[in-house]
Amino acid sequence: MAERKFTRLGELLPSILGKLGLDQRFKEQQVLNLWPMVVGEELAARTKATKVDRGVLYVHVDHGAWMQELHFIEKDLLRKLRAQSPGVVLKKIRFSSKDVS
Repeated sequence: MAERKFTRLGELLPSILGKLGLDQRFKEQQVLNLWPMVVGEELAARTKATKVDRGVLYVHVDHGAWMQELHFIEKDLLRKLRAQSPGVVLKKIRFSSKDVS
């Protein structure tokens, strides 16, 4: 009987996602999960990153006044997100004032 070599799922997953064409979507989902850590507790309670599409991160904000504040720090937020998400192209953040629940 031949000896079997087991491989960890974490080592196989990137290859499987790549073969299925899902690796980029997986990386983009990670950006959404990083949003609360990057913006901090207060802003995370008032915002929700919803999707990445063609290099644009879409974020819903609970009030228009916060949208203005976020525009002032957009470049810094992009820099932090890019550093945490190599392989994901982020050109800009589009904020919208909608329900974040």
